[in-house]
Amino acid sequence: MHAIDTPRMTFYYRTHGDPAGSPMLLLHGSFASGRWWVPFMDLLPADILSIAPDLRGCGRSERVGDEHAYAIEEQAADLHAFVEAMHLRGFDLVAHSSAAAIAVEYTLTHPDSPSTLILINPVPVEGIFTPVDGVVALEKMKTDRALLEQGLIAMAPTFPRERTPGNEAAADFFAQLVEDAAEQAPAAFTATAGALNQWNRFADAQALTLPTVIIWGDQDALVNRDAVTRTLIAIPGANNLEVMRGVGHSPPIEAPLRLAELIVDFVTEDYAAYGQIRGQTEEDEIGPDGDG
Repeated sequence: MHAIDTPRMTFYYRTHGDPAGSPMLLLHGSFASGRWWVPFMDLLPADILSIAPDLRGCGRSERVGDEHAYAIEEQAADLHAFVEAMHLRGFDLVAHSSAAAIAVEYTLTHPDSPSTLILINPVPVEGIFTPVDGVVALEKMKTDRALLEQGLIAMAPTFPRERTPGNEAAADFFAQLVEDAAEQAPAAFTATAGALNQWNRFADAQALTLPTVIIWGDQDALVNRDAVTRTLIAIPGANNLEVMRGVGHSPPIEAPLRLAELIVDFVTEDYAAYGQIRGQTEEDEIGPDGDG
């Protein structure tokens, strides 16, 4: 792993591919770390430089006790600090689960930074409400390892995790994911859920005219088809919903090869049409007399 200091925090991150390659920034969801991207990164072409940071409170990056630090706006500011420190420009921004909110917030505030936006099993663009019993369960996961493991199983229902002959590596990998989740900052267990309760960018998402694709596993028990469709409709740049059959909430580890094929196909498309859409959208917003 690598580390880099920013004005906001020290990030630890993983990379794969040619340092001079086309950059792809990978954001993990809740109860995760950059490790969740390793199976996916290993399958990417060498001319793509994939970068997977551990976000605030996760993996080896800084653990913060203040729950306000996990607000979506704060985490988007973290991401901006990381992008600036890494001198990234024109990168493909890929976000899984709750990190989709961070990616959307970041792109709205820095619209010229990413080239494309890829949202995988994303939380709804209007945020999501976690009921009290859900928050209580998240709090219990701090000390209840069995409950925490069940939570991760729900996040990746099709990932092999039983130690059987020939399946040892997968079982060890899943055990490490559970360990990473258990070691996250105590505040992170509930803070992101609280942040998503307060975050809503549905009305603002119309400004997202950059090339966007939404990918969803149809066995996802956490984000349903209706929620994904609302996000698709809200983002003008999103012209397609890619449905991964037989996959749950976590395609990066459940079906990394299929996911890599979808994303590589998307980021290598010709986006001239998207440029025309952007221009038309800007003209419509300004108006024929320049009055807006």
